[in-house]
Amino acid sequence: MLLRVLVLYWSLQSGKVAESTVTPLRYNLTILTHLEGGAQNRYEGIVSIDLEAKKATRYIYLNCRYLNMFVEKTWLLRWASGKRITATDIKKNAKKPNEVTVVINLPLRLGETYTMHIFYTGNLNRPQKYGYFAGHYDQTPQIFYSLTRLEPDYAHTAFPCFDSPLHRTPFNVTMVHHQKFVALSSMPAIRETPHDEIRDYVWTTFMTSPPLATRQIMWALHRLEKVSHSVTATGEKVTTWARWQVKEKFAKAAELTPNLLKNYETLFGLPLPNGPDWGGKFDQVVLPGYTELYSGKGLMVYGEEEVGSSQNPLESLEVTLAELVARQWNGLLVSPSDWDASYVRDGINNYLAFQVLARDNKGEYSRTFLLTTRLDVLNYDSQTETKAIAVDVREIRHNKFRKHKMCLLAHMVKLAIGDKAFFEGLHEFFQRYSSSSASTNQLWEQLQRAARRSHQLPIGVVLTTMMASWLKQPGYPLLTVLRNNRDNKVTITQSRYYQKKMNIVSKDCWWVPVVYITKNISLPQVEWLGCVNKIAEVITLSNVVDPNEWLLLNVDAAVPVRVLYDLYNWRLISEALLQDFSQISELSRAQLVDDALNLAWSGQLPYKVVLSLIKYLSNETSIAVWQTAVTNLEKLQSIMRMSTGYRIFKLFMRILIEPSFKANFKPSSGKARTDAASKTTTSPDTQSKASTGPDTPSLSGIMYRLACQYEVKECLTDAHQQFQKAMDQNSTSSIPEELRETVLCRGIRTGLEYHWLVVRDMFFEAVKEKEKGILLNSLSCTTEYWAMQKLLGWALDFDKVPKTLTVGLLTAVMRTSLGFYVGNQFLVDKMDEFVRRFTNNELKSVLSPFINAVTTKDELYELQFLIKKKLKSLTSSSLTAMLEPASDRLHWRKYNYFDLLNAIKNITVDKDSQISSLWNSV
Repeated sequence: MLLRVLVLYWSLQSGKVAESTVTPLRYNLTILTHLEGGAQNRYEGIVSIDLEAKKATRYIYLNCRYLNMFVEKTWLLRWASGKRITATDIKKNAKKPNEVTVVINLPLRLGETYTMHIFYTGNLNRPQKYGYFAGHYDQTPQIFYSLTRLEPDYAHTAFPCFDSPLHRTPFNVTMVHHQKFVALSSMPAIRETPHDEIRDYVWTTFMTSPPLATRQIMWALHRLEKVSHSVTATGEKVTTWARWQVKEKFAKAAELTPNLLKNYETLFGLPLPNGPDWGGKFDQVVLPGYTELYSGKGLMVYGEEEVGSSQNPLESLEVTLAELVARQWNGLLVSPSDWDASYVRDGINNYLAFQVLARDNKGEYSRTFLLTTRLDVLNYDSQTETKAIAVDVREIRHNKFRKHKMCLLAHMVKLAIGDKAFFEGLHEFFQRYSSSSASTNQLWEQLQRAARRSHQLPIGVVLTTMMASWLKQPGYPLLTVLRNNRDNKVTITQSRYYQKKMNIVSKDCWWVPVVYITKNISLPQVEWLGCVNKIAEVITLSNVVDPNEWLLLNVDAAVPVRVLYDLYNWRLISEALLQDFSQISELSRAQLVDDALNLAWSGQLPYKVVLSLIKYLSNETSIAVWQTAVTNLEKLQSIMRMSTGYRIFKLFMRILIEPSFKANFKPSSGKARTDAASKTTTSPDTQSKASTGPDTPSLSGIMYRLACQYEVKECLTDAHQQFQKAMDQNSTSSIPEELRETVLCRGIRTGLEYHWLVVRDMFFEAVKEKEKGILLNSLSCTTEYWAMQKLLGWALDFDKVPKTLTVGLLTAVMRTSLGFYVGNQFLVDKMDEFVRRFTNNELKSVLSPFINAVTTKDELYELQFLIKKKLKSLTSSSLTAMLEPASDRLHWRKYNYFDLLNAIKNITVDKDSQISSLWNSV
């Protein structure tokens, strides 16, 4: 208890929260916004704060930054006497830039109540989209909007306040604005009246809110249209506001929300408060170009691009909404008490979103998300320059990483303590801290109590300590598993995993739940690998597996770790997969493939072992496993295609994919195949249980793309026939959507200039973003220099190629041989224009296709020189982190290239003796 008091004390002295000489009781906010663009993007406000004096003093400490306050327009009213107390000075604190001191002419009286009135002004043209800011969309004419984003600690940049996560008070908000704008706030509007003095302006007054922290209040002005609306079972109105151009895309948003609210109530066993002061409405504002997910009381904001075009739009919309709705419990009902812990809440909500969707028979989509998130996190977190997720960088890429890693950690905790204890712990956490703030440690403690009651957590394991080991240090562990069949023992150790083999020895260690099964023990067993005083413990398991049985760790990708077995166990697992892959679960197979290919990439596992393991893929029926494999194999392909060994690599890939392709291949019949017809038959443990949307890729679609990419004859013939038919009809409707990009790419690569122009016209005529992306990426398969130059020019012309498709276009271009050379020169010539047209955060994404295409030292040095010269604001460490993927590729080519070639030669030259020759050498 004493420790918590000290932590709270020091947090209040950190300069973020003003010294407490008073306690706020209520905020009354009146905001007049001038939203016309340019210098007009400004606002004026009056904040009246009811407060209680905690001591007799003439000094009131407020949080305020980037706002203009005026002494002559700042004063207090004493409730007891009605006497006015004037301000004599407003002092800025040089040591605490977020704090000002208001000096008054008469001292406050201990325990008495006052109302403090402050007139202030602010600017909406902020360099970052936080506080109260303005934005715009569309070009002719530009349409402006204004919006608040006060988390984690930006409320004091929007209005002078006592900015503490521990204070919750009611808010009365009134907005004064031009009548062409719709005003929204956390609560419903109760009246709108014309302004007597400003022409065409109105007053919009909102209902009093329930007690909220300063960072939880929200308001917005916009000119969007009402595209959908519905009513929840308890009578709350749900309204979605978006541009008319995307009306169809978000037509079901309001309809989905009530069901999500109901599912969360069931999941948590706790309904949201529904009293008269709770508001009774949910507004959803969908903005173009907005890159955040943000929600507060009664108001949710997300970007059009959050609902991706690469997957089923309806499922993508559900995921976005599910995460936002989760915040009504984990973020609003209970809010974080520590400023920088919002990433913990966001990551858990991200995970809860998929738990809710899995309840609606979307188990396959949930599994795919888990694997995709795992791939992204483990790849990013294995770099040398990565930072711990507790480090608050406030950069888009790091924030996304923080949320996704926290999502994986939530999955780890749930599997370690069991579903029942996990959700019971959440229920008790929300109930205990309802309508207040709580720390992340209090969350872990509540989950630990639930786990202890169900006997799911050993006495020596403390969740707060365990989670600190994951949150406060970068990276993740590699578990090394050594079997001693003579003594029938298994030894498990841990060390930090690096994507590139390092000469340094890290002393980092983690508390890891080791979940394992064997060939004859299918019920997962859990042992804990400890980390005491920064010293990693070693687990020795006795008599858990017979010498002829395989052992599998980290069942179903339970923990974000990689596992390195001894060669004997790799052999047993490989033989088991070849014999009957279904005896190992789908998620575990995906993890095995991912771990093996990454361990070989980092030089810790011979490619002979890896190729023997993934050889079974020719029989694999899981979409998730194949997608995991393809992600890793394409990284190899991008290097091999620029080398003399590409012919050998292609031969191996054909051996790997041909059996599966031919088993599922159905030649074009001249009629457009339905999506159902193009689906493959899958094993009972995979697709048959899934409810997949119409845009979910089928296994036959994946194999078709790979077969054409690696020039399987039957695929090339079918693609040619489908392309010719599409050109004859001047339409792509006869090509199944999941095959469309592959067919068009092959056709353009081998076709005439006329064909490129036909597809180009289709691109300009297309309306849906997904279809435009398919056509655009297909155009990059051209072998004509002039066409490639034109495509690259479009990447900087947002009238032709929307910003959202730019990275996809550049990635597609840099994948081709011609695009690789033309693209690199284009970047050199147009780098200044790239810098002008994209923000620093956008540039990191836009430059990634060029970074991921580097194959030689000279290319890396040239790219490094160019970026350093043009992006002078980049620090040395940021530049190193940005270019680390390229450095890794050079390292792999130098040390692992010939290992892969030799392994492939062993398989392709003598298929029958490949396994026996390998394992006999072990």
